[in-house]
Amino acid sequence: MNVISFFAGCGGLDLGSEQAGFRVVWANEFEPSVHATYEKNHPNTILCKVIVISRNKLNK
Repeated sequence: MNVISFFAGCGGLDLGSEQAGFRVVWANEFEPSVHATYEKNHPNTILCKVIVISRNKLNK
């Protein structure tokens, strides 16, 4: 089963998901300091590195 990962961090939970038989196809992580680690540990997963939502848009 394909799954996505929000707030992926370095990918520890994603590793557990893969070991349980899931395929992590997409992940999102805002913190730049962990991007290289995640990509090294999960080379077949698309990592979305930036999601920006304007506070002004949320308040409307």
